[in-house]
Amino acid sequence: MTVGKNETMIDAMDDRVRLFLEKDSGFALASFPDRGIEIRESPARTDEPKNRMKIYRLGDAALATGIPRAVSAVTPVIQTLDILELFSPIGLAELRRALGQEDAETLSNGLDYTVTSRSDLRLPKLSPMPERLPELPGEPPEEAMLPVPVPGRKAIDAFAICHDGKKASRSCIIWLCPGFVEIGVATEDEYRGRGYALAVVAMATQWILERGAVAGYGAATTNVPSLRIARRLGFTLAWQTIGA
Repeated sequence: MTVGKNETMIDAMDDRVRLFLEKDSGFALASFPDRGIEIRESPARTDEPKNRMKIYRLGDAALATGIPRAVSAVTPVIQTLDILELFSPIGLAELRRALGQEDAETLSNGLDYTVTSRSDLRLPKLSPMPERLPELPGEPPEEAMLPVPVPGRKAIDAFAICHDGKKASRSCIIWLCPGFVEIGVATEDEYRGRGYALAVVAMATQWILERGAVAGYGAATTNVPSLRIARRLGFTLAWQTIGA
């Protein structure tokens, strides 16, 4: 029996990443397709912006999940597309046309990166050194303390570089599950291009890995500066998503 590429990817996946993907999608990874696209209603999707539909691409296969309304709307479109078309501008345009106006407004296409080990993190020389913000907790929360659904979990400010009494650039974290933490970053326009975002994301990543969790980082496919941060720090591309 030949082992499929996606089966090999899933077998090699870090257990903490696997747990997050299963929680986020609503399905065991063993049930993901090995090739092509499958569409399913998911208990992990809710009738809230950015959580009504989510499509995960792992290698040569994709799993589209959604609430019943979204699944009914996009199924005829997805059935006419192959996986390359689905994750291309034509796929996004067809999904936007199929979805209602409210759902289409939040349609996005992103790349999701992870780093699982401190040895994989490539820390840059940090100058100035970001400061840890008081909102950042000391230890990971228990699962029971994390709100459900996952998209409702709040961002916590983590590290910042400050100028003139304001945060020129800051990173934040979101505990998606105890072993998987997503990083976000925001930089004021006048301070961009100085490496501040790279520095505050690096410190947040190090903090997460020191606590035994996986650091996740996602950005829109069109946000090249943000994607470069992940690549420079040693994150590896894990999957691609379309969400609405």
